[in-house]
Amino acid sequence: MIDVESLSFSYVSELTGDRVEALRGVDVSARPGTLTLVCGSSGCGKSTLMRALTGLVPQMTPGELEGAVRIDGRDLAEVPLTEVGHLCSSVFQNPRTQFFCDTVAEELVFCGENYGRDRETLIESSERAAELIGITHLMDRKLSTLSGGQLQKVALACALSSGAPVLLADEPTSNLDPDAIAEVRRALALLKDQGMTIIVVEHRLHFLRGLADQVLLMEDGSVTRRWSGEEFYAMDDGERHSLGLRTLVDPGPPEAWVASRDSGDEASADASAGLSCRDLSFSYGNTPVFEGFNADFPGGQITCIAGENGVGKTTLVRVLCGLAAPSSGTITLDGQTTNRRQRRAACALVMQDTGRQLFSDTLAGELTIGASQASGEAGEKLLADFDLAHLGDRHPLSLSGGQKQRLVIAAARATGRRIVILDEPTSGIDARHLDSITTTLRRIANEGAAVIVVTHDGEFASACADQLITLTQTGTKRAREGEPQ
Repeated sequence: MIDVESLSFSYVSELTGDRVEALRGVDVSARPGTLTLVCGSSGCGKSTLMRALTGLVPQMTPGELEGAVRIDGRDLAEVPLTEVGHLCSSVFQNPRTQFFCDTVAEELVFCGENYGRDRETLIESSERAAELIGITHLMDRKLSTLSGGQLQKVALACALSSGAPVLLADEPTSNLDPDAIAEVRRALALLKDQGMTIIVVEHRLHFLRGLADQVLLMEDGSVTRRWSGEEFYAMDDGERHSLGLRTLVDPGPPEAWVASRDSGDEASADASAGLSCRDLSFSYGNTPVFEGFNADFPGGQITCIAGENGVGKTTLVRVLCGLAAPSSGTITLDGQTTNRRQRRAACALVMQDTGRQLFSDTLAGELTIGASQASGEAGEKLLADFDLAHLGDRHPLSLSGGQKQRLVIAAARATGRRIVILDEPTSGIDARHLDSITTTLRRIANEGAAVIVVTHDGEFASACADQLITLTQTGTKRAREGEPQ
C-alpha cells in the first residue's frame, strides 16, 4: 500500500539558481489491488511525485521535503535507495535513462541479479513479464536497435519482472501503437487482479477506462481534484476540456483517424511542391526495413505516418530528411531529384527524443541556433505561441518532458523550412498544448510547407491529418501506403 501525507518539496535548480516549489501538500492513498491515475498539464508536478514515490526525491534530488511517503508502512526517507527496489518498481518517462545492459534478456534479469535472486526464478519471472507485455520476440535484441515504443515496452516488462508489490509508471504509453497500448492495459488488469498497487501518470486517459479506481488531477504541484474511476470517465466533454484533459474515448485504429475528420477541414495540396518517394528501400546490412515504398508528401498538407512499433517509421523519416541513405529508389523535392545534402537543408526535424537536440543554455537561445531571425520580439512571440514565454531564461534541460517537446517544435517552426518532419510530437503533451501544436502545424502547412508527422496518437491525427500512410510489417517488413477508410 502507498500512503502520502502532506507532501511538499522544493529545491534550488542547479541550472537556473531559482527555487522551484515542485509539490505542495500532496495526499495520496492507494491500496493493494487498485490502480490510481494521476493526470494534469505538463510541468504540474506529476513526475516529481513519482520520483518521491521511488525515493529519488529527496535522496537523489536534494531539497526541502515536508510530510511523508510510506510504502507498506516504511518511510521512504529512511529506506536506502539500494533497498527501494524491494518495495516498488518504476517506468520512467524516458526509458533510455533506466537501462544498464546490452540486450533485452539481460536487462529483464538485471534487477534480480543485483539482489542475488535464484537464477531459475529470475528466468521464469522475466519470461512471464515479456509474455505479458508482448516482447518475447525481442529477447535477443540489443537495446540500441529498438524503437522508442519498443524501449517503453521493455521498461514496463523490467518493472513487472522485479517482483515488487508496487508499480509506478510515468507515461507508459506515450510512444506506443494502439495494439501495444491494448497489451499494456491487459497486463495492468492482470497485475491489479493479482493484488499489485499501481500508480500511473498519463496524458492518454482512454485506455484506463474500467481499470482506474481513483483519478487525481494535479495543478501547480497540488492535487486539486479527486474522482472515483467511474465518476471520472462519466465526465462530459465540456468539463473535460475545461480541465485541459485529453479524450476519454478510444480514438480507434489508424484507419479511422483521417476518416473521422470533416472533409471541410482538409487543406488543398500543392502537387508541384513537397517530397515524393518512388520504389524506396532501406536495409540495415542484410535486414530489410522497407522495400518498394511509394508515397507523396505534398506541400500545404499534413501527412501522418502510422504503424506498429518497430515497423520502420523513424527510419523512414531519417531517409526522407537525408540523415540516412536509401538502399534504392528515388526521392524528389518539388519535382526535382534530390540528394541527401539538399534534403537536410530543406528539412526541419523534431526527433522522438527531444533531449538529443537541445544545445543552448536558454529557451530563447535555442530558437536562434538554426534561425537567427527568431531573436528579440520574434522569438518572444514564438515562445508565447507555445506557452513557454514565462520560461525564456530557463535552461532547456530543466524543463518537463512536454515543455521540451514544445520547445523543439517551436525551434523547427522558427527555421521556416519547406519540409517539417516530426517524430511523435505529442508524447508527454496535455490537451491544451496538443491543440496549440495542431494549430501551429496547420499554420505551417497553410504557408506551403509539407508537414510529415510520425504518430501513434489517434486523437492528434484525427484533429490534423490530411492524409494517412500506414506502414505494415510482413515477412520482410515491407512498407505500403494505407488508404483511409
